[in-house]
Amino acid sequence: MIAGPIDHLFTLQRSPFALAPIIHQFYKHSTQQERDVLLSYLVLPMVLYPPMRDYLLTVRSTSSLRTLCKNQARLVGLTIRVQEFKPLTHAAMLVLRAEQGIEVTEDLSVRPIGDVRTANANQVLLEAGRRLALICTGEDVVSTYRTLGFKSL
Repeated sequence: MIAGPIDHLFTLQRSPFALAPIIHQFYKHSTQQERDVLLSYLVLPMVLYPPMRDYLLTVRSTSSLRTLCKNQARLVGLTIRVQEFKPLTHAAMLVLRAEQGIEVTEDLSVRPIGDVRTANANQVLLEAGRRLALICTGEDVVSTYRTLGFKSL
């Protein structure tokens, strides 16, 4: 099968180099906690899903994970999307590590280093990633996964 222009455009938009700044932006605005590297698996599936992204762009400082979960339509298929985006998340994390944008500590927490590379990044997705960090702040990693409906990590 020969790939057409739409296939190539999709590949460019889903490149780990293009999506790594979103994860970096998330960690730049979240509070560091033990095992928060597991939250990286939630960033891309949530930010790239249009109903979730639309909600994230309206998040205020009073919003929480519970308010996100009020409308179940935003969470439809999240567990499947997390599995589908896992290889892309791994690649984006490797890009960030190679660029020395993040450091993963011994307790599996992610510490951002330097500024987020925003030159070629989608500004809407970066803002959604920042606001997702606001929602996840103050929640334990395990309770975040449980609240979102995951049975296992």
